[in-house]
Amino acid sequence: MRTMRSYTTKLTVAALAAATALSLAACGPDNSDAPAGGGSTAAAPAPTSAAPGATAGGAAGGSTAAPSGAATGGAAAGGAGTAGTAGGGAGAAGGGGKLPQAATSVKFGQPATVDFADKTSNAAAKLEITVTGVQPGSLKDFQDAKAPTAGLDGRAIFYVSWTVKNLGDSKLTFSAPDSKFRVMDAGGNLGMFNNPTSSTPIAKCATPSWSGATKGVAFKGCDVVTFAAGATPAFVGYGDSNDPTKVQAAWTK
Repeated sequence: MRTMRSYTTKLTVAALAAATALSLAACGPDNSDAPAGGGSTAAAPAPTSAAPGATAGGAAGGSTAAPSGAATGGAAAGGAGTAGTAGGGAGAAGGGGKLPQAATSVKFGQPATVDFADKTSNAAAKLEITVTGVQPGSLKDFQDAKAPTAGLDGRAIFYVSWTVKNLGDSKLTFSAPDSKFRVMDAGGNLGMFNNPTSSTPIAKCATPSWSGATKGVAFKGCDVVTFAAGATPAFVGYGDSNDPTKVQAAWTK
């Protein structure tokens, strides 16, 4: 009898163990915090959205949808704010925008000393330049001189008069010191030079030959500059020999 009871007890325990195992296999674990090194072998699901203010490259990049003109959140130096400034500088340099700052600023009729260099003719000199005035021109002046008028229709024509004195020892015979002038309207828009050829000079605005421009010699001359209709020159600058975006001197009314 004792042997039979022992055998019956073992069967009952085995049956209970099997039932428990089947129940655990069917339901699976309901605790997501599995012990280290155990649990499911499947990877955890990736987050469906990035953290606020983060970009695909990481949080340091800042927000990708910042309001126009505002700095991006968390942006590093040289980010969107700097790019906007650079864009503004590039727009100004291309024409239109603020007038450039000159090392020397004077009024029309006053002299300014500048450096001139011409790599083509291997000439370098210090010049004293005086912009004496800006006067309106006309298409009729071109027609009277039988000078070409292509591209002048609808343009506002102006004559920029100046005096250039050579203060250096170099001869300027094969140079053109007036080529460094930059004429702009009040909005920073560059005028276009439309000087006629030496064979068809305009009586009211003629550019002299630089032959004999030795030390101490001064030349009077004039350049024809045109603008879009309605624009008026307000600034005459003399460009830097090394950086064309800068001016050494500027003349205004």
